[in-house]
Amino acid sequence: MSELTRYVSFNEKAPITFDDVAHSYTYKGKRLNSATGIIKNYEEEFDSDGISRMSATKWGEDQDEILAMWDSNGKAAAGFGTAIHAVLEHYFKYKALGARIQAVSGKEYNAAMPNHPFLRELILSLEPIYLDGDSHQEVCISWVKQGICGLVDNLLVTGPKTCRIRDYKITADILVNKSVLLAPFAYLGANKLAKNFLQLSVYSYMMVQSGWKVEGIDIFNWNGEWSKYSLDGPELMKTIINVGICLA
Repeated sequence: MSELTRYVSFNEKAPITFDDVAHSYTYKGKRLNSATGIIKNYEEEFDSDGISRMSATKWGEDQDEILAMWDSNGKAAAGFGTAIHAVLEHYFKYKALGARIQAVSGKEYNAAMPNHPFLRELILSLEPIYLDGDSHQEVCISWVKQGICGLVDNLLVTGPKTCRIRDYKITADILVNKSVLLAPFAYLGANKLAKNFLQLSVYSYMMVQSGWKVEGIDIFNWNGEWSKYSLDGPELMKTIINVGICLA
């Protein structure tokens, strides 16, 4: 049974419906392409069948068992990432309220801070590289004319119709060269960070089409500790232009 979530897109004020089960967006009954769906067209497909067959022969194990193990591992990692995203979204959404409660109550930590020490440390270690301000969590962005839509983890408004597009990742091998992007985006690199930059560039393209200026995009990745990776300037503009050419 479908579970529907309704949004009003940040940049167009368009009514968007998201089907949580089908993982699909619609606008006035018309299905929209997601940013993640679009970038799949420019990723080199992982040959799970061929690689698992070779691995099974090399290791002397059953191919179906290996595929099941990979699938289980992927689901566990995805679930962990979803949980961390929820924690960060919660904290930055209610941080100001939590600070006011802390001031009145005398609590040791911001009242929006999780009680679990691991989650608390996760947030505390992110804050030194996290530029605070007029930030918005889980923002729906659309360009319905071209039939695309997506959810941004974090949108930081830096001035009148000026922003940065930001995302949280929990990727252990984000800089390992094993995820190839196809033309015209190969210049971004051959790793998961390049894929992340392309995804946020699609969001940036939608914002630009609505009259916004995107100063840059930022990836906050946790791999035992937080690292910040940014794409801005001419390379970001080049990528946004290429996105527009591919979508035309």
